[in-house]
Amino acid sequence: MKKILVMMIAVLAFITASAQPPFGPPPGMPGGPGAPKGDRNARTIEMLQKALDMTPEQAKKFAPVYQGYMRELRQVRKDTKTYVDSFKGEEMTIKVAKKIMMAQLNGDKQIIQVKKEYIKVFVNYLTPEQLSKVFTLGQGPRRPRGGKGGPGGPGQFPAPPAGAQPPVGAPM
Repeated sequence: MKKILVMMIAVLAFITASAQPPFGPPPGMPGGPGAPKGDRNARTIEMLQKALDMTPEQAKKFAPVYQGYMRELRQVRKDTKTYVDSFKGEEMTIKVAKKIMMAQLNGDKQIIQVKKEYIKVFVNYLTPEQLSKVFTLGQGPRRPRGGKGGPGGPGQFPAPPAGAQPPVGAPM
């Protein structure tokens, strides 16, 4: 009797769980499976326009420029990743490690250059307050890439041992 009761509860639980709608938006809807990527970019731009409290004129000029900005950033990141990935089959030596690090630093330098170029464009139609926010609002919080966080959190150095002296010139 007990086994039958447990079996009936398990079957009912399975039926109830399988009858629930899937999580997230339905397929084809913005943000759902199969949704075009353009919808995501459009939502990001719309969110930025609202957060920056843009006038209709500003919003009209902002969208295509911001899309170009994001396109250039994606291309720099893609090129950097492609170059770094080209070393995957090689044995890790100091020479290879230096090449990888230099590629990543050059990618960072290119990203900074793209941002500098777009500041010159955005300054023509954004207020100083909007300009100061435009490069930070659309990026969202930074997530650590790979690895596990230690005592100091993801990507942080562990805390120094108790009683250790700080490095010379370090803020206290």
